[in-house]
Amino acid sequence: MRRSATLAAIIKELRLIRRDPHGLALLFVLPLVFILIMSLAMRDLYATRAGAGVGVLVIDRGGGAQAEALYQRLAANQGFALTRLAEAADARAALRAGDYAFAVELPADFETRIGEAALLASQSALVRVTVAADTSRQLELIFNAALREALQRQRAEIMLTRMGVTSLAAEDEASSRRVETVYAYEGARAAAPSAVQQNVPAWLVFALFFVAVPFSNAFIKERQHGALARLRSTNMGAGAQFAGKLAPYFAINQIQVVLMLLAGAFLVPLLGGEALALNGAPLGFILLSTALSIAALGMAMLIAVIARTSEQATLTAGVGNIVLAAIGGVMVPKFVMPEAMQTLAGFSPMAWGVDGFLELLLRGGGVLDIQMELLKLTGFGLAALALAWALYRPQE
Repeated sequence: MRRSATLAAIIKELRLIRRDPHGLALLFVLPLVFILIMSLAMRDLYATRAGAGVGVLVIDRGGGAQAEALYQRLAANQGFALTRLAEAADARAALRAGDYAFAVELPADFETRIGEAALLASQSALVRVTVAADTSRQLELIFNAALREALQRQRAEIMLTRMGVTSLAAEDEASSRRVETVYAYEGARAAAPSAVQQNVPAWLVFALFFVAVPFSNAFIKERQHGALARLRSTNMGAGAQFAGKLAPYFAINQIQVVLMLLAGAFLVPLLGGEALALNGAPLGFILLSTALSIAALGMAMLIAVIARTSEQATLTAGVGNIVLAAIGGVMVPKFVMPEAMQTLAGFSPMAWGVDGFLELLLRGGGVLDIQMELLKLTGFGLAALALAWALYRPQE
């Protein structure tokens, strides 16, 4: 009897969902639009932070072997993407176009001045660097340090050549062995996600929690129209009613996860973005999507039980999701937040979901690597369901 009552409740809920195709489509279209827009619009910003070359314009006003040597020395640094333009180029105009973070101007007398011994006491600059308005102070300091090191090394080579030392290759080879580089995660070269690695899981998590809006509204409408009272008259208990509500939306959540990940892997690259590499253990994705759905549906059920009207439910679910997304690394990535905000983000279940996906997608993690996120999400969802149950039982 219990099984048939639960099945009847599930079928009833599926019919209600089928009658609202526009609301159902919104659960898939809204996160997909956000994923496409944010992944494409912020591609270059994330690429720069993850280690792609920073655009640098070199304006060589004099030419010569020493200017060419400095250009090649800077170009060898993989952190910079250099472009050389003619003497008449306007540095400020080029930077305003947004393609470069820095413009380096080499004067017409660069060839002779770089090797002068009197340069040590000179007050005039050897090169001029123009910084784009939107370039961060941290990036500016890094580039200036790299440029100064390149100039100092070039002058040292000139001086040593005059003394009969023709190459520093042996010293270069030895210095490269003095610094050992390892990565916290095997095969990972960057700790920061790309635009698609950040935005696909972020808006996917938001979509899973967004079901609280249609879920709570459907629940309240049934209560207002007397449907729940009629169900109770048929001896359908609270357990069957809860299961009938939760099971269809749990299935919708899993479909959302699959479609959003496929969109990141195949649709985003078709529009010019980076393809999402589905790294990580498959079981990890299954367990994480399950835990996220438990958390999202637990919150949705709690809102549905507490709210008395559809307006209250919509406002509570909508505002609650926006707040959780804002502090949880969905709208603003956690790695750009100040330390205090990152601590606050640790209280958002959306942040737990995003962190879990990043562990899988960015670092190729497994189930053990996301066990804390799984425990927190599942615990949050079960606690919310238990509270909803405790509040609903007296209403029966």
